[in-house]
Amino acid sequence: MIYNEINGAPMSQEKIDAYLKRIDMPFPENLDLAYLSRLQWSHMCHIPFENLDIMAGLPLSLNREDLYCKVIERSRGGVCSELNTLYNWLLESLGFEVVSYSSRIIAKTLPIQTQSHRVMGVQLDGKTYLTDVGFNFEHHRIPLLLEENLIQPDGECEYKLVRDEFWGWVMWQNRPGEGWRRKLGFTEEPHIDLDFVPATFYASSHPDSRINKCTKVSLYIDNQFYAIRSGSFLREHGGVEEIIEPALSKEREGEILKDIFGLSAGD
Repeated sequence: MIYNEINGAPMSQEKIDAYLKRIDMPFPENLDLAYLSRLQWSHMCHIPFENLDIMAGLPLSLNREDLYCKVIERSRGGVCSELNTLYNWLLESLGFEVVSYSSRIIAKTLPIQTQSHRVMGVQLDGKTYLTDVGFNFEHHRIPLLLEENLIQPDGECEYKLVRDEFWGWVMWQNRPGEGWRRKLGFTEEPHIDLDFVPATFYASSHPDSRINKCTKVSLYIDNQFYAIRSGSFLREHGGVEEIIEPALSKEREGEILKDIFGLSAGD
């Protein structure tokens, strides 16, 4: 695909091997849905979403080599555009037919937002599957078939995709006990790495950004979603959010970052 060529050269085999080792995945025997599903889930269980550089006032880079150094060599995480830009590079390098879309997150408290979130569409057997490893809330744990009104369970929640005149596609999530709500909307216009630079700068620097106000870290551990968010340490399981420790001190936050997420604010 021409936009993959615009993004740049694929990873070397050495880089691919180190990336797969970081997420505890073997090299694929087949580029099929089974492998893509394992790849997405293993990525979500080994590489955290985290905004520690933003909170430290450090600039973010979507340069592929910079991202590789940060996430793979230094064992860090990143925000959505960082994680999905690096993941997109891995998918391309493994040989998947992949295209990136720009989406709008639809939050309960802020339903209309700028396009800021990268999601990938992978072509397999004439069908498109959405894959994403960069969300800071319970999100689809499996690639989702891009098919209208098909309810797709991932073992935790249910998802469906619906066409919409404004959004293009709308992804809905059904959380147990809460019912269906919209998660994000996107169109199928292909995007390249450079298209996500403005969104990354907005996330890190704009006063209206929802990612530069407090520490946001999350990771899937033992099939449960754990996060530091809004000053609290929490987990989500069965679609229900449970506050484990509210109102964290900076000292306690640092302990949880290290002990639970394997991170240090000074890394």
